[in-house]
Amino acid sequence: MRPGPLAPLLLAVLSSVACAGAPGPAAAPAPQARAGACPPRPACDAPPPAALPRGFRHTRSRLVASGWPRHRGRDLFARPDGPQWAIAKFAYGPQDDDLEDEDVEAYLLRGCSGAWERLGTLRTSDDDRPHPTAEGIPDTGGRVYLDLAAGRRLDVGRHRVHFAVAGDGTSADLFVEVLPPGARVAVTDVDGTLTSSEVAVVGELFGGAPPAAHPGAAEAMRALADSGIHLFYVTARPEWLVGSTRAWLRRQGFPPGILHTTIGVTGAFGRPAAEYKTIELGWLKARTGIVPSFGFGNMPSDVTTYTAAGIAPSRCYYYKLGGDLRGGVHHDDYRALAPALFSPPAACAP
Repeated sequence: MRPGPLAPLLLAVLSSVACAGAPGPAAAPAPQARAGACPPRPACDAPPPAALPRGFRHTRSRLVASGWPRHRGRDLFARPDGPQWAIAKFAYGPQDDDLEDEDVEAYLLRGCSGAWERLGTLRTSDDDRPHPTAEGIPDTGGRVYLDLAAGRRLDVGRHRVHFAVAGDGTSADLFVEVLPPGARVAVTDVDGTLTSSEVAVVGELFGGAPPAAHPGAAEAMRALADSGIHLFYVTARPEWLVGSTRAWLRRQGFPPGILHTTIGVTGAFGRPAAEYKTIELGWLKARTGIVPSFGFGNMPSDVTTYTAAGIAPSRCYYYKLGGDLRGGVHHDDYRALAPALFSPPAACAP
């Protein structure tokens, strides 16, 4: 399904950062390990099988693919005995034109190690034959839905699924974190909370430098990861920025985690952003039974979201945010916060 002609200007930005192929540039140098810390989550950066383009099934697909690829996969938390899906969207160009009724090859890097497993060939959906909604993701065309629980069930750990378009070899990746009993999760916003400003990404889209991270923000998130806590990066950015957001987190040294954006092409702001994030945390609780142990934000909408989700106010940290924090903690320096966030765990998840 294509966006309307009055979609915001972001849709017209020519930007390679919008692509969502391989995991992206090398991560920042690994920091010195903390005594008693859990091992770092795997980077899951093994090169996928080489794509061998064999042409598109439809002439219209060649026209659609003349734009730059904006494919993206949907990361997920899961339980070992619960639903496990790999869902991706394939689209091109500034209007996010769907690639419909075309073949996509699927591969799995189980446990982020060993050899890639071929999962088979899927076909992207179209508006006439939509797939039923799964994991809260409605089918708007150009999507693939792969039920991993049907004969491919994943064990506890981190896994990567790689999709390659048969027509031209372009690709999308996603990550699935299968959580053990007792797992803990920390949720954090991205723009303004981790990045240097609420709108820093806009400058990058128009050819500027990528936004900086707040000093110490990556260190603070690593303190949680070292404590055995899983990271959930939740941003109201549009879906086509999944790839660039994941690459930015990696470059800045943030620990691997699950990344969610909105599923639209325009993103969300203000009240719609709060509603979106509330739905996301509701999904997390419904699928895993987990209420996050920590929350990080910088806007009143984050206060609203974390309060509604039931996160303990004393573990909600708001960067340079005044007003009514509903018992949350104001802070203005992640470097001072990081040491207090590390707690040596009794056991580490696989």
